[in-house]
Amino acid sequence: MEFKQQYGCYRHVASGKVREIYEHEFEGTLALVATDRVSAFDKQLGVKIPDKGRILTAISTEMFTLAETMWGMPTAFKWGSLIPENQGGLYIEGDLEDEFAGADRLVPPELEGRVTVMNKLEMLNVECIVRGHISGSAWKLYEQGQREICGVPLPEGLKNGSKLPKPIFTPTTKAPVGQHDENITFGEMVEIIDDRSIADEVFCLCMEMFECAYAHLSKLGIILADTKFELGLDDMGNVRFGDELLTPDSSRYWDAATFVPGEEPLSFDKQIIRNYLAGCKVRGEDVSVLPGTIIRQTRERYIQLYEIVTGYPWPSWLR
Repeated sequence: MEFKQQYGCYRHVASGKVREIYEHEFEGTLALVATDRVSAFDKQLGVKIPDKGRILTAISTEMFTLAETMWGMPTAFKWGSLIPENQGGLYIEGDLEDEFAGADRLVPPELEGRVTVMNKLEMLNVECIVRGHISGSAWKLYEQGQREICGVPLPEGLKNGSKLPKPIFTPTTKAPVGQHDENITFGEMVEIIDDRSIADEVFCLCMEMFECAYAHLSKLGIILADTKFELGLDDMGNVRFGDELLTPDSSRYWDAATFVPGEEPLSFDKQIIRNYLAGCKVRGEDVSVLPGTIIRQTRERYIQLYEIVTGYPWPSWLR
């Protein structure tokens, strides 16, 4: 799937591991186009999961909408272009045609269901991770005998996946593409941001957002084990959530009905890929191809999460 350097007034300014980023020439907005690319262990793999970008856009749009309308959280979100309702999906914003249609008034097919438009932020140079359960890299450190992460003490007796007594904030550096993020303490985050009041606000907003999302998803039978937030400052200096929000690319989602601490949970994210890579004892840069079964299983888990979070069945024409 190829993307152009310009769509209407939006010109291409950057490529992320998963998203292509476009900036409006006049309005101060960004268009994030979610591709089907896959990243794991901070690396972009040479494979794609069909329709992954559409699923990420739909879930992120749902979460941003909830965050603003139900949870009262400040975000940079403006609108998201989803799978059209008349094609069995959610809905589609008219702005997509207004902003991105070509001279023939048709929206380029590579954009359909993949565009999120955000107000531009000055992004903070940290990754804000909140953990409600111990898993992933945090569990590896705990298993090695460490009883704190990012300066936060951890209790004895935890198993892989155990729910923590209360959610913890574990920020990391924001490494360039291809390099690994490093755990930092809150004090080190203050130094990076260079403003204690902003750091305090970031902490409070992330913890509140996590607790709201955790409670909401619990009612849907989903455990939000952990998630990564990205925040920035708008042109008035206000802290807002940007990028993506609570997607299976930035979060660990588990099936609550079958979850047992210490056992491999049924996940609705890219853990299938992480497990495969770990089993091969390789990291992302060493893999150009995944087995078809891994791709199909990952896609199906993403679709399941889409259906649970949005309440809509996956369109039959995309099966």
